[in-house]
Amino acid sequence: MKPTRSLLHSVLQLLRSWYAVDRVRVSSSSGRLLSLRVDERILIRGNIFTVVNRQTIASREGIRLVYQLTSDDGGARLSVEPDSSGTTHVSELTTNNSTTTIYEDDIVELGGSVETAGNPHCHD
Repeated sequence: MKPTRSLLHSVLQLLRSWYAVDRVRVSSSSGRLLSLRVDERILIRGNIFTVVNRQTIASREGIRLVYQLTSDDGGARLSVEPDSSGTTHVSELTTNNSTTTIYEDDIVELGGSVETAGNPHCHD
């Protein structure tokens, strides 16, 4: 009986300490920008991009994610990093011509890339 009580006591202590710890919380839309995957297609302001690479870079402000993107119009880079408060994220889309601030509502996830019917590598 004593070993069971000791184990139960240890588990309760663990749960209490886990619950009492401060955790960073972000909105689901912010978390969405942090979890884009390679080969995922996204729609940004009417343009479809495919994520081809994801890189994590440490900076003074925290972790910055840089996604290399490709589209029919060429390559682009999406940078996502925390703002000065650390609670929201600032995103910038850099293409050949410009750098634009991107808001979370500007990005729609389309899922994994798919082969089109016109692709010669696609077999029925």
